[in-house]
Amino acid sequence: MSGVPNRVGTRARTAAVVAAATALGLLAAGCGSDQQEAAPATTPPSPTSTATTTTTAPPRTTTARPPSTTRATPKATHRPSATRSSTKPRPSSRPAPKPSPRPSPTPSAATCQVPAGVSAAQVVLVTSSGSSATVRACRRSGGRYLLSLGPYAGHVGRNGVSSAKREGDLRTPIGTFPLRGGFGVRADPGLAMGWFRVDSRDVWVDDSGSSLYNTHQRTPADGRWSSAEELLNSPAYDYAQVVGYNESRTPGRGSAIFFHVDLGHGTAGCISLPAGPLLAVMQWERPGAVMSIR
Repeated sequence: MSGVPNRVGTRARTAAVVAAATALGLLAAGCGSDQQEAAPATTPPSPTSTATTTTTAPPRTTTARPPSTTRATPKATHRPSATRSSTKPRPSSRPAPKPSPRPSPTPSAATCQVPAGVSAAQVVLVTSSGSSATVRACRRSGGRYLLSLGPYAGHVGRNGVSSAKREGDLRTPIGTFPLRGGFGVRADPGLAMGWFRVDSRDVWVDDSGSSLYNTHQRTPADGRWSSAEELLNSPAYDYAQVVGYNESRTPGRGSAIFFHVDLGHGTAGCISLPAGPLLAVMQWERPGAVMSIR
């Protein structure tokens, strides 16, 4: 029996709460309703009244919505591609062809300044400076001479060259002379004009009073000459070639002019080259070759 009064009390309290909530809802509807209702008549205050009574509506309870966690996905914007006026060519995957190699130009042969009036097919050109000389082997080609061998460094007479050669003046004659056969202490190197090998009896007569002046002879002299040069002379005459100077054997004009192995200094009137170049020139020569000295 003690539980009945409790239920009755509870119901009474619940009814009171509902009534109060209803009254609050009506008041809230009057503050925020979109329907306009007639304003209650206001009684003007009494002149003698000094206090003003203000009625404040209870605040409206607003429940904030939680922010959305879903972000809107922006729509893709299609941008029109710009039209280029020129298009770069795409590199080709094929390698570019290599240019054909140009043939190397054939170097022109050097020319020789052979003196005017010389017409031989081969010229051994000797250009002197004091007792030193530069020797070139030149061949004729049409109207000019081209270099075949050299230039080689050698020597001429200790007193240089002369156009008025005299016996014993230690000068080499100027001019163009035929190249004749050769001789030497050593065997024939391959000279086309002939060769003889010397021994102790071979001499070259330099006695201008002898009828055998400027010729090759063999001893004994037996009164035929009073002076002669021995040809068994190494290394100068290991290889030597006769230069056809004064072949008329004019007394006193000079004798025994040879083209022989160089000794590193001026000669008694001959033309000299080191053995290697000397043999190269000798083997290059053919009958009819001349030597031009200046």
